[in-house]
Amino acid sequence: MIDRTLSDEDVELLKRALSGRCTHLGISPEGAAAQFAAGQLMELFQLGIIDEQELAKGPIPIAAVGSQH
Repeated sequence: MIDRTLSDEDVELLKRALSGRCTHLGISPEGAAAQFAAGQLMELFQLGIIDEQELAKGPIPIAAVGSQH
């Protein structure tokens, strides 16, 4: 896991990726599902996945899903 402070650019990338993921999944960016997705994206980002398209539309590995509990 990469342990670092998020830059303004990182935050903007994650916002765009979350918006893309919500659109991709057909979920409201205001709802609980979006909050869950945001947590998954943060975890993936901390694991070193920084490609916006991969974050927005890529599959979520089982390891990332399992650690949310």
